[in-house]
Amino acid sequence: MGNTTVRSVLNRAAALLNDEDYERWEQSELLEWLNDGQRVIARGPATDVYVLRDNMEMVAGTRQSLPGDGIRLIDLPKNVSTGRSILQADYAMTNVLQSAWRSASAGEAENYFYDERNPKEFEVFPPQAGGEVVEIIYNAEPPDVLVSGNIAIDDVFADTLIDYVVYRALSKDNEDVAAEQTRAAQFYQQFLVGAGMKDATDVMIEPRRS
Repeated sequence: MGNTTVRSVLNRAAALLNDEDYERWEQSELLEWLNDGQRVIARGPATDVYVLRDNMEMVAGTRQSLPGDGIRLIDLPKNVSTGRSILQADYAMTNVLQSAWRSASAGEAENYFYDERNPKEFEVFPPQAGGEVVEIIYNAEPPDVLVSGNIAIDDVFADTLIDYVVYRALSKDNEDVAAEQTRAAQFYQQFLVGAGMKDATDVMIEPRRS
């Protein structure tokens, strides 16, 4: 969780909207957009938005899934019980040298394979009997926050969150459609830059195979 207060983000967004008293847009509505913005940023290309480190019990076989809140895998550092490292391996090279690796005997995980085109899953070698606990580091969906708390994502994205909240507010407003939509587009472009996205469709990681 960041150190930036939710209230400060909402107040700065309200100031940019010339609505410091929350008369035109209710604070609760801006809060909903702030929580939406956290999720949008976390699903983008930046890998330092909301990172969790936890223990995970693996299932039988090679194919494993991230926890329910997972977005993408960052690392699988070690086996918890033995402390031994688990090293990332190359799919293509392993398939060439040991094409039947998925049907090998079960054992303690030594390697993991990850393809960002399938970001919520990874594979391990040797195959698992089920029940082995490993340490996992992954990008996760940020939880919703309250006005009285802090933002859930890294503080470096606070200004980007403000841009998103203002963009959403201006996109909803209908008093002066042309002017408000122009301002909304400006804040949206600022948001894309801050979130590391080049344009409205550039919200996914570039494909890469390990």
